[in-house]
Amino acid sequence: MAEDESSKENSLGVFIYRPEGVTFEDQLADEKIVLLLRAHLITLVPSVIITILLILAPFLFIWALTFFKIDFFPFLVPRHVFFIILFWYLLTFGFAFYKFLFWYFNVYILTDNRIVDVNLKGVLSRDVSHAKLDRIQDVSPRVVGFFETFFNFGDVIIETAGELPEFHFEQVTKPDIVAKEILDEANKEEYKGKGGIY
Repeated sequence: MAEDESSKENSLGVFIYRPEGVTFEDQLADEKIVLLLRAHLITLVPSVIITILLILAPFLFIWALTFFKIDFFPFLVPRHVFFIILFWYLLTFGFAFYKFLFWYFNVYILTDNRIVDVNLKGVLSRDVSHAKLDRIQDVSPRVVGFFETFFNFGDVIIETAGELPEFHFEQVTKPDIVAKEILDEANKEEYKGKGGIY
């Protein structure tokens, strides 16, 4: 597979082939990352739209009060209005930052030894699952729907013989290439396990 130079150096990339200077917790000394994946950027669009609506909400609220000639502000002094709006924008920023953190830190990793699924469960907790490549039994890319087909993203379902029978790499870009890379690495591992040198 040819390296994607544009994504190789991009820390916000969704499909990073053999990233340099990237490590993860519990990585083995001789283990190399083959693919680092995140959900496709298009999956952030709903959160971006909600954030824009939240930013515009105070202006729309004031416009609605003016349009319907509702005199709401005599009950509030300007200082109170300022703190209400400040609190609103702090909540809006918190929402946007929370969504970004979940997108950024929910990653799927393919190494030359295993697959790793890192899921952020909360700001201070996460769940990490992994399976050795020699335990992989089947890999299936799944692209369903117009947007998924048009933007080339979908799920990759990985069946394993381990404790966790199925892994889902959700909404990743180029799912067919991801599936092929996983199978290639699994085949290399199987070949090495039989005493071959790949």
